[in-house]
Amino acid sequence: MSLADLELALSQLLAPDSAVIRQAEQQLQVPFRDPAIVQALIHILAASQQAQIRQLASVLVRRVAVKHWDSLSAEIRDQSKAALLVALGQETEHAVAFNVVEVIGELADTELATEEGWPGLWSFLQSALQSPAVERQELGLMLLGSLSVCAGDKMVEQFAAIAPLFPTCLAMEGVKLPYYALKALAGIAPYVSHFHEAYFREIIPLCITAIDKLLALDEDKGLEGMEILGEVIESEGNTIGGQLTNLLSFILKVGADTNRDKAPRCKALSLLLDLVMTKKSKFLKGNNLLQVIQTLFSVMASPIEDQDEDDDEEETDLLLGYTPQAVASQVLSNLAIEFSHNLIIDPLMALVKDHHLSEVPDVRRACIVAITVVADGCSVYLKLHQLQRLMAVVNAGLSDPNKSVFIAALSAIAEFAVHFQPEISKYTQEMLPRLVQLLVSCLEEATYDKSKTKHVFCAFEMFIEHNEEDVSPYIQQVMDILMLVLAKTTNTDLRELCIQSLGAVATAIKKNISPFFPQIMEAIKPHLAAPAPKEEPSIILLTCIDTLGVLARNVTKEVFQPLALDCVNLCLQFINVSEDPDLRSVVYGLIASISVASPELVTEFLPTLVPILHTSLEEVESTEAADESNFFSNLNGDGESDGDGLEGVNSPDFVMKEDASNCLATLAEETGAAFAPYFDNTYTRIAELLDVPFVPTNVEKAGITALGRLCVSYHKLTEQAGTAEAQLERSSYVAMTIMRATKLSSTTFDRMTAVASLEAIKSLCNELETAALPSDEHFETIFQTVNDFLNLKAACQMSAAGDDEDGATEEKGTEYDHLVVETAGEILPCLAVARGPQSFAPFFNAVLSTILARTAKHCTDAERSFGFGIIAEVLKELETHGQVYGRHLLPVLLNGTSDEDDEVANNAIFGMGIICQFADEDVKGHFPHVLQTLAGGLQKHHKERRVVDNICSAVCRVVLSGADGLPMDQINTHRHSLLQLFTTLLSNVELYELSEGTPPLTDILTVGLQRLQQAA
Repeated sequence: MSLADLELALSQLLAPDSAVIRQAEQQLQVPFRDPAIVQALIHILAASQQAQIRQLASVLVRRVAVKHWDSLSAEIRDQSKAALLVALGQETEHAVAFNVVEVIGELADTELATEEGWPGLWSFLQSALQSPAVERQELGLMLLGSLSVCAGDKMVEQFAAIAPLFPTCLAMEGVKLPYYALKALAGIAPYVSHFHEAYFREIIPLCITAIDKLLALDEDKGLEGMEILGEVIESEGNTIGGQLTNLLSFILKVGADTNRDKAPRCKALSLLLDLVMTKKSKFLKGNNLLQVIQTLFSVMASPIEDQDEDDDEEETDLLLGYTPQAVASQVLSNLAIEFSHNLIIDPLMALVKDHHLSEVPDVRRACIVAITVVADGCSVYLKLHQLQRLMAVVNAGLSDPNKSVFIAALSAIAEFAVHFQPEISKYTQEMLPRLVQLLVSCLEEATYDKSKTKHVFCAFEMFIEHNEEDVSPYIQQVMDILMLVLAKTTNTDLRELCIQSLGAVATAIKKNISPFFPQIMEAIKPHLAAPAPKEEPSIILLTCIDTLGVLARNVTKEVFQPLALDCVNLCLQFINVSEDPDLRSVVYGLIASISVASPELVTEFLPTLVPILHTSLEEVESTEAADESNFFSNLNGDGESDGDGLEGVNSPDFVMKEDASNCLATLAEETGAAFAPYFDNTYTRIAELLDVPFVPTNVEKAGITALGRLCVSYHKLTEQAGTAEAQLERSSYVAMTIMRATKLSSTTFDRMTAVASLEAIKSLCNELETAALPSDEHFETIFQTVNDFLNLKAACQMSAAGDDEDGATEEKGTEYDHLVVETAGEILPCLAVARGPQSFAPFFNAVLSTILARTAKHCTDAERSFGFGIIAEVLKELETHGQVYGRHLLPVLLNGTSDEDDEVANNAIFGMGIICQFADEDVKGHFPHVLQTLAGGLQKHHKERRVVDNICSAVCRVVLSGADGLPMDQINTHRHSLLQLFTTLLSNVELYELSEGTPPLTDILTVGLQRLQQAA
């Protein structure tokens, strides 16, 4: 095709006639497969007189240049590079120039890595940057920005020459020069900032000033400038140095400025979190957290303006929408997760104390929202030490005449019910009748208030679902209300809320929901019987299917059995009609529930169900394949929109994959041997899903958990089969799962993904015992992984260990940090069982000092409880092989029994009893002191049943271990208090057994009492 014909065909692609466009596309299919098209398009780009043609050619050059570049000869590549620079130098249209610099940037990444390099590029760049003409400087900075992004690692040597230009450009008037200077700086910062820290520290104030000006002149460019500032903050090295105060001041000023539009305020508050998390150590050393919390609270307490009149829910719920108030709440929530409670709760509660009775409703609402959003990150501390104060604030909110305050209080109740278990249950008799009354009031109101009703239902659902044992007295009243509403109302939203609440009730009362099952089915059948949707399903349909799954798991099998076949057929009907991922997700959940209630029935449908589930695990079609099939699409853009490579990756798709993984694991567990033919393919599909780049964390958690569950299921089949071949296959699956789980836990930056991976390992060790360790290598891999977590060396523990640039901080770990360590530590006693006590005993010494460090007085209650608890659990599994540690650990545990925290003392007492049970002669010499300590512990903790139980157990173990040789001469000194202890225990405790074949506690204590009386 000649150049003239090519230009004509390009012009036809821009025609308004679709037939002409299709004809042009067909003509260009063959030429575009030829590498020569690159040079031809560049020629048109440089020579065409029509701006639209040049624009189209620039877009197409971006698409074909990199694809065909390696196929071109060196001579043609040189000619093409020179032609691109010529085209760029003479281009007057910004959109065309932008595409050309993007092409140059992408090619530079390849060309600058060669021995010849691209000499003409540097001379062009320097000429443009040093030109007195503003237009040429803009072009140079635009090119520099592209080079920085695409080939930043090749720019390091050139930085010294261009660095002096940035201060001048940042200070220029107007928009473009400061904007492109910021963009170029951000692109190159990750590669050079570590070597030029002083330069970047000096230029950051200029960047701040430039962004502030951009926000006033061109808000969109100013917002991009703030994004760029975030990239500079996140770059390696001590780039911000002493500028932290200036950065923080600017960000807080913008975020709190009520005269600005909400977009820059929201961006500033988001940037605040990036700054805090990236420079955590410096942030803490500067005592900046108090200022941040106060600013966030003031933003949350400001009025929400410019609301859509129809957006009633956003108006009343501070956690919804993209508003400064909502973003500030989210930032505070993240701070509570990422910082220890002692840094967040004290200043926050001081604000709440001072303002929760304010005359301004927005301020009262902010107080309640503040304590709500920190509930997740600081749940342990809050429920143990602040719950009464929190409930007082929330109770006041439930009586507040202002709707937004009232709804905030309802949201708080829902969150507290989830995060403050079991302590919140003591408020059930006070709170549940009140929620039921609020429910009735909402339903009786003449005008239906959607937002208010939704929040009342949500609070009711969460509270009843998470307080299972205490809700029985209210169930009949609740069911009467819900069923009456379903019988009378046609309001779809209200019916959905009622049906969802029925699922919460079923979860709470389990099999006791069975008498209500026929009545519930009559209410939801009309929605399930409606024609299956071919497109997007209704929310109420999804709710009905989800609730049916909850019911299937909780009603008795006899009650559900008559409907089981109909439910399976219903699932298949929905699957056959619709591929909607939301619908598939709830259907897969229902299938899993049916398999629990009726495994024999589901077994018959495995040949149909399993392939469908496998298909749902397949990777989303790559965007590269989509682009190939529609090469000439989207040719009319402005040239400045870049894809992120993840278009088409749909969040509901991945939720569906999560639910498909869970469903397959459940089917394997429930159908047993019938699932064996599908096991290998299922394992492979889920493993491949975990290998997808950028797979969401929820899929990672579900996937690694499912692999562990599959291994446990296969182990049970192997035990039944008993063949060497089956055992070999089991070992293969277990080995692959261990390697995946240890790698994922160590490399993920998401703590809950790490927890899920560690839980999978723990489950394997618990369920498979010796079969969980196919080889010494796998034991050593698990043990090293646990050791790394205990020493805060995993990727997700980087913030807990301190910033790289500053070393560890004095800040205590967060509750999420502790959860990760605790989960890892819980693997140790499981490993002791799987490895065998004699073989594991020497390995315990390698981690003991790290665990003991967590029992120190300066550690948190949770850390001390964990330390003593893990020591006790491991010693229990080591039995007599742990005697070597007895003499060293007994004093530590004796000291722990006097801890002010009941849980810490409880675990120390348990550990001390274990040491005494398997004591050698040296430890037995300390029995009088042990018994005296236990006597004191009984007096101190007599109101705590768990502690009393463990004291009983410890005394039992002491007497059992030394019943025939208690050092009575040494005991005589404390005979009176010990007689009182034994008598008290015998009169107050029930029968205990240490292990199979061991006499009950009362019998053993009677022996001890007789010995003491004889000594008297």
